[in-house]
Parts: sequence; C-alpha cells; structure tokens
Amino acid sequence: MLTRFKTKKVNITVTVGECLKKKREEKGISIKEISEKLKIKMSYLEDLEENNYDKLPPDVYVKGFIRSYAQFVGFNAQKMVDLYSKEKLINDKIENKKNPKRKINKGRKFLISNYIIITPKILTVIFSLFILSIIGYYLWHQISSFNSTPYLFISSPIADQASDKSEIEVAGKTEAQAVLKINGEDVFIDSDGYFSEIIPLESGNNILVVEATNRFNRTARQVRNIVYEKKLDPVPVDFLENDMFEESNEENTKENIFFNEEMEFIGP
Repeated sequence: MLTRFKTKKVNITVTVGECLKKKREEKGISIKEISEKLKIKMSYLEDLEENNYDKLPPDVYVKGFIRSYAQFVGFNAQKMVDLYSKEKLINDKIENKKNPKRKINKGRKFLISNYIIITPKILTVIFSLFILSIIGYYLWHQISSFNSTPYLFISSPIADQASDKSEIEVAGKTEAQAVLKINGEDVFIDSDGYFSEIIPLESGNNILVVEATNRFNRTARQVRNIVYEKKLDPVPVDFLENDMFEESNEENTKENIFFNEEMEFIGP
C-alpha cells in the first residue's frame, strides 16, 4: 500500500523591512516623508525595506533606524528591533554557508592582534620616543623664538594720519613677556599682551616709534607719522557784536559832524 504524502503550505515569515513597508503604505506615507521626518537617508530606508542588510551601516545604527521607523508608523519599537536581530543572525548564518571564505576572513581580522605582544622592552621604546618627541618640540620652539621677532600689532592709530587733537591713543597687542616702548618710554602691557597709551602731540609732524623686545633681545618696530594741525579758536559772538556796534557809532558820529559843519556854513 502506497503512502500518500500531504503537501502543506509553509508560511514564510514576513521580514522587518516588509512589515514597515506594508504599514507605511497602509497609512499612505511616502518613504521620502519618513526620511525627512526621521532625518535618515532615503537609501538606507529603501535597503531596509528590501532586506539589503549588506548595504546598511553597522547594526547599532540600523537598530536606531528601525526603532524610529517603527514608532513613526505605530509598531512596537522593541519588538521590531528584536525581530531584526533574529533575522540578521539567520541571514549571517546563511551567508557563511554560501561563502565559507567570508567567515574565515572575518576571523583572521581578529587574529592579527595575537601577533602583537606588548613587552617591557616595547613599552620602554615607546616611552623613550615620546620623551624625545617632547624634547625635540621644545628645542624647536626655543630656536624658533630665538630667531624670530616678537609679535606686534597696532590697532590705533591705523596708519599715518592728520589730527586736530593735542593727544592720540596708541593701542595694540604684543607678546605678554615682551618689553614695549613708545618713543623710548616704557609702556605697560597686561597679562594678555594688550597695551594702550595716550601720547601728547606737538604742532606739526609727530613721529611715533613703537618697539617690542622679547627675552632674546629681538625687536619688532612700527612707526606712525601723525600731523597735528591745531584748530583756531572761534571768535566770540559778543566780540563781533561789540565791534559792529562801535563801527556803527563811528559812522553816525561822522554823519553828525558833517551835518553840523554844513549847518554852520549856510547859517546867517
């Protein structure tokens, strides 16, 4: 007697990507809209829906995508993440069976560390190189400082100019440890290297020489030419009025004298 076998349809489990895609379409939401709302690249969402796990970034990011996507369309986020972990595990096993070299090569990446043995000698060499690099940098910095002039920037006055004021502010910045002089006179520098000094001006051309000298006796110098044009004092209004009044009185007096002489000439 022949045994008859009954065929039974096997339900293929729906993947996480398919579940999310189906739910999205039911709600009438485009994948572009989800990408913009969740700030996830649309290509990642498309690969997730199509189960292209190899094209996705590391699992820690993919799980974050799934969690946000699931919450957005109304799924239980943690359940969808757990389902993805199971699918990924099964998918990796299938891929390893299809391509055994993939598994071997993956393992070799982790075996490289077995060839690196940290010994006291290696630690000593590394520490010595570190100390030598610090000493080398220090010496290079000292030599550079010895050969270079100090930094000197003058913010005021900007350039040679004319002024109608009897004094001018000289301000700027230099190295904090430098010695600053303006026309040979010491000027105070604060802890950040800033300085500001009011310099009196004489009528005509004034030459301002600003010098900054560092501890290696290297000097930076900048010169400003300031022309002081003294402004004339305005004439008081009272003086003008009095002067005009006196001129008017003189004219009236002359007219009166002329009139009187004429009267005397034609008199009886």
